[in-house]
Amino acid sequence: MTWNDGPLLGFDLETTGVDPLSDLPVQVALIRWEPHGSGCRKVFIVDPGCEVPEGAEAIHGISTRRARHDGCPLGEAAAIVHAVLGEAQAEHVPVVAMNASFDITIAAMLFRSFALEPIEWRALVDPLVIDRKVDYLRPGKRRLDALCETYHVVFDSPHDAGSDADATISLARTIADRYREIAEYEIGDLTRLQARWHRDWALEYDSWRRENGEPGLAPEEFSWPLREVLDLNGAPSH
Repeated sequence: MTWNDGPLLGFDLETTGVDPLSDLPVQVALIRWEPHGSGCRKVFIVDPGCEVPEGAEAIHGISTRRARHDGCPLGEAAAIVHAVLGEAQAEHVPVVAMNASFDITIAAMLFRSFALEPIEWRALVDPLVIDRKVDYLRPGKRRLDALCETYHVVFDSPHDAGSDADATISLARTIADRYREIAEYEIGDLTRLQARWHRDWALEYDSWRRENGEPGLAPEEFSWPLREVLDLNGAPSH
């Protein structure tokens, strides 16, 4: 059995902004998909303990008032996410996250803030990184909605964490069905390869931006799944 035929854990966050090193979740989705339909769903609002900027609210519709009224405390949310993601990694159940370096970095920063142990990422699937590898010449955007259109995956409600996680699971399985070499990787090997594929893409994209007079990527954007500053050899720089 290949990894895409076994259990998967979809993970998605809606947040206060777009900086994974400083922004916080306002909605969490942890969706366990099982081949025989016996999975479970945890989708909930989070009170980040700060104002939700209007720009972020305009995207996901979660206001400061709603977050404070309906949301669970940030520390409680961190503990839930840590427990579910940690269990999946201990069981080698792939965590599936679109643009995983964003959500995983936010989670890691939360764990650090609440003195929770770091998670060792052994089983992780990022449809964005994989799609860039298998179909790198295709023009156009590679947001979740665009990839779902490309791979004919149903996507009901963009920027709702539950809907995004559902679509990301379906997208990962569809890509693996189309490109069987991806499905046939052992999940630990695929996780390590994605880090390399992301770095290769980042180096090429950074070079293209600089050649066209645009700012290069920030140093932390070269690493996956955690955004951290790397040296030229790909090792963390401290």
